Amino acid sequence: MICSVAPFLLPGLACAAGVRPTMATTYAAEAIPAAWAGYSYYEDDGDNADINALLRGIDAVMCPPNTGDLPKPYFLAQSRRGGDHGASFNGMLRGIPSVRVPSAGAMDAHDATPTTPVAVLAAPRSYGDDEHAAVTTIKTTPPPPPPKKTQQCGGEYDADIDATFRVMETDPAERPSEDYLSGTQGRGMIMSDRAELVAGMHRFSRHYALAPGTLHRAVSYIDRFLSARKITTGGDCDCQLRLLGTVAVFAAAKYEDRTTCRRINADAVAMYAGCTRHEVLDAERQLVAVLGYRLSGPTAHTFVDHLMRHDEEEGVAAVVRALAHHLAGMALLDYRCVAFLPSAVAASAIMLATETVLGCSIAPVAGYEVDDLRECVEAIYDMHENLLVWPGCAGMMEDWELATRLPYSLPPPYMLSGMS
Repeated sequence: MICSVAPFLLPGLACAAGVRPTMATTYAAEAIPAAWAGYSYYEDDGDNADINALLRGIDAVMCPPNTGDLPKPYFLAQSRRGGDHGASFNGMLRGIPSVRVPSAGAMDAHDATPTTPVAVLAAPRSYGDDEHAAVTTIKTTPPPPPPKKTQQCGGEYDADIDATFRVMETDPAERPSEDYLSGTQGRGMIMSDRAELVAGMHRFSRHYALAPGTLHRAVSYIDRFLSARKITTGGDCDCQLRLLGTVAVFAAAKYEDRTTCRRINADAVAMYAGCTRHEVLDAERQLVAVLGYRLSGPTAHTFVDHLMRHDEEEGVAAVVRALAHHLAGMALLDYRCVAFLPSAVAASAIMLATETVLGCSIAPVAGYEVDDLRECVEAIYDMHENLLVWPGCAGMMEDWELATRLPYSLPPPYMLSGMS
């Protein structure tokens, strides 16, 4: 309901006397409609007249302002006063300063050479030569890019890698003791016990098709571990050695290939070693702790790959490389080869493989003369001559023949230059 006596103001409007009109003042000269009496609405014959009067009053109050009373732009106001709107507007446009746009013909879009003009600037003032300042021409054309540095892949790069490997393999912290069977183990183990341990590690790594080089790294782990810790003798000695070997292979495989855990896990190691999962994890922690967490030393497998990296991957060169890896793997079974550096074992294997396949010697190999490799070569010959005596040798030979279908026999020792 709308109250007719309440003074509500309409904003923006004012009367001539400065008093804002209200509904009460609007109907002051007329009678208040009967429909507003008593703040109620009555249906009678005068309804239509009262509603019309109300609408006329609202229309009178809410009438829009005249357009002449609205503010106008200055140029329209001037045109109204001057009487010529078009002339004033044209004059205003003429008063705006014009800007000349250069033509598009100044630059050819298909020309690859920049067309920016050369700026001629004065040289900077210095050392009192202001009066005779030279004029320097500065071109905006960017300088040509510097030549890209090519990666060093020559002899110097190979020599750096070889020197790094030689330093790492002679590090005393990563070298096993040459006589740990008689020293640390107190003759509780013999050479055949170690050979059987390595043979079991070889079977375990082949069963799970672990990464190449895993066996070499694992054998280096157990040699270093046995050089520092004594295995207790007794009925569980074999169980301890089997657990040590499988854990060493597991740790080495994870170092060689990050995807090892997809093929083998602690449960598989525990099943092979005949123990629990917790015993496997504890043995692995103990192994890496005894090794001082130094797990990245180069092995004979590393040196074979490094020394034969420039040979072809197919044909006779591939056969020589594969046979060299096989001979270096067989050297792992012989405890006497622990005293040799991995580079010496790799050089002996490469020399024997080259002589076997190609019938020629390539001495010196990796800086070793034939006399330097005499003892290691004799150990490899001894294992081939006594396959049934050395545990694991016959199994490695069978694996080689099944994998390559290439049986071989080492040349006589006198065929090697410098050996009698």
